[in-house]
Amino acid sequence: MPSLREGAAACGSVVLVALFAAAQPAGIAQEIKPADCPPAARKTLEAEARGARIAAVRKEQDGDEAIYWADATIEGKTYAIGVLGDGTLVEMNLAVDGAELTLDRCPAAVQATFRREAMGEKIEGVGKDMKYGTTVYETVVHHRGRAYELVVAEDGTLVEKVLVIDDEELPLDRCPAAVQAALKHHARGGAISDVTRSAGILHPTFEAEVQVKDRIYLIEVAEDGRLISKSLEAGEE
Repeated sequence: MPSLREGAAACGSVVLVALFAAAQPAGIAQEIKPADCPPAARKTLEAEARGARIAAVRKEQDGDEAIYWADATIEGKTYAIGVLGDGTLVEMNLAVDGAELTLDRCPAAVQATFRREAMGEKIEGVGKDMKYGTTVYETVVHHRGRAYELVVAEDGTLVEKVLVIDDEELPLDRCPAAVQAALKHHARGGAISDVTRSAGILHPTFEAEVQVKDRIYLIEVAEDGRLISKSLEAGEE
């Protein structure tokens, strides 16, 4: 993992192992008719549905872009399909019932694994999704001031156990003075953007994107201004 920031949108990020991604992004959904989708989006939805009927579309706003979601039953299986307004396919997943469950409604093998891995903490609720071609169950437990996400396959296999680290986007002038000074020093006059504060494993860290001429660098510094890393952003080589 290149940095402690895993997605800079004021949401949980993960150290060591990537967080399990939900089948559909969170957001306020607006139900619309398929005919009301942008033509390119509707074309992709219909192509991926392979002739299956699309009764309705859910429009979700993801930042500046809208994603259009539809369910289609193909060969007896229901799939969730998401596309951008320009017709780009974002995701196509086998749909599962995403309703939150109580622990006692999970398969016995799943319950046993959750109890073993929860470090004695109470399990409040369990989500259900599809990953690696099988149904998985996921929950978050809090232990000694830290949050851990547990993902367990339906046969009880532990898929993931990861430490969740909170991120927060903030303007440069809200960073500690030492952080501001360090970012400006290492930016060497370049434009500083997308500053993110991470709770860190032991201490907070700050990461920012810096554009120097036609290159974009990721700079990470500690709360006291100490440089942790400076790297060319992926794809910039």
